[in-house]
Amino acid sequence: MTRHSCHHAWTSIQDFAAQRVGAAPGRGDGWTQADLDVAEERLGLGLPTALREAYLLFGRRQDLTSNHDVLLGPAELYVDDAKEALVFRQERRAAANRAAA
Repeated sequence: MTRHSCHHAWTSIQDFAAQRVGAAPGRGDGWTQADLDVAEERLGLGLPTALREAYLLFGRRQDLTSNHDVLLGPAELYVDDAKEALVFRQERRAAANRAAA
């Protein structure tokens, strides 16, 4: 399967952040390739392309990622007990959003 970029989505998010939040994602707002590589090694799987790109672009920007639910940092990512889903967001009430593993 070929990996596809979500370039248009990221451009829209950058424009939205610049206009509505006050600052487009910039240097230091994302996690590093090394952070994500360590997470993938620990998990034993590759992150979905869109999730990886989001973490790289603005994953540290809590004003963009955690207004309602919390985006987990790379070190906090985990696969659910049934080994069916990668958990990458935590609802403030301790529920989770999952992506198929």
